Amino acid sequence: MRGRFAAVSAPILAVTVSDDDFATPAAVRRSLSYYTSADRLAVMLEPDDLGQASVGHFDLFRAHHAAGFWLDTLLWLGQGVNPWPNRRIE
Repeated sequence: MRGRFAAVSAPILAVTVSDDDFATPAAVRRSLSYYTSADRLAVMLEPDDLGQASVGHFDLFRAHHAAGFWLDTLLWLGQGVNPWPNRRIE
């Protein structure tokens, strides 16, 4: 399995939110560590960045983020531009 992760060479942008109990910074770093052949970047947003009081783990997939977060992620998917350069997780 690790060999399959290591074979991925596409750039990866991992996004989490500060109130996500599952995708903690440590979990994101650990997950990205398996993709040894890819350029990896992780960002952590705050609920306030998204105009929300809370977001958690699943809220980013809800339609009310279509005009904000979803469009922002298209910058990454279409142009390879991190829309949150000041939110990097080191």
